[in-house]
Amino acid sequence: MKAVPLTDSIGVELQDLDMSQPFAADEVDVLREAFDRGGVVLVRGQKLRDEDQDRFVMTLGNLHTFRWGAQVEYLSNVIEDNPSLAGSRRLLFHNDGAYRETVASGTCLYAQDVSPTSPPTAFANTVRAYANLPQEIKDEIEDLHACNAFDMNEQEAEQRRVRLADYPADADLSAIRTAEHPVVITVPHTGERALFVNEFNTSHIVEYGVHSERGEELIQTLFAAIYADDNIYTHHYTNDDLVLFNNWAVQHARTGQIDHNPRTLRRLVLESLNW
Repeated sequence: MKAVPLTDSIGVELQDLDMSQPFAADEVDVLREAFDRGGVVLVRGQKLRDEDQDRFVMTLGNLHTFRWGAQVEYLSNVIEDNPSLAGSRRLLFHNDGAYRETVASGTCLYAQDVSPTSPPTAFANTVRAYANLPQEIKDEIEDLHACNAFDMNEQEAEQRRVRLADYPADADLSAIRTAEHPVVITVPHTGERALFVNEFNTSHIVEYGVHSERGEELIQTLFAAIYADDNIYTHHYTNDDLVLFNNWAVQHARTGQIDHNPRTLRRLVLESLNW
């Protein structure tokens, strides 16, 4: 197995591996390093059984169990009675579960059936974004926290940022889930610092308050660093592509609306890491 950089700023493609078999110890080391340092791990063109994808992901840790009791989710516009909340709309950049107290370690998507018009997934490197900030901004955000929110009742066709300041003063907020996390986190294993604010879930900076102009200005400064063109890798799927990403070091987005053509991704979530 060898690891080849996807871009200068993010991602690793693994080549010369057989995913139908358990990895040897040296291959596990390569995979862990790719996950830790690359942020996004890509494997192309291997026809995988469900158990192959399961084994690949569980090489790194424990699988999350979804609310319907299974450890697998399908992001699909053709599977009937699919319990996934992802829908078909464009999805803004986010870290999975940022609005929960416990945040998943990673996510793996396997393209089982995708069409040429299937919208890609974009990835942004939050470690590099932090490193590129001016020192005065790093000093200001060092001990700050972000309120991240998710509105369970949001039915808009176009996903929008969940910002508590945008709700009327008398609004019923019982359907909004929130969690506070440091604006700057330390990535497990690497010790690198990363930004943990995102354009979907981050409502405001806690220490500045819901309606603070300075808090919002600071958030927009961090967004500009995270979503700079040279800080993003966009993956256009073909069948049998597998993408695994580190949820602490990378954000992801669905860049467009899903049309009527087939798009089915098998999704596993790493609840925690095992090393």
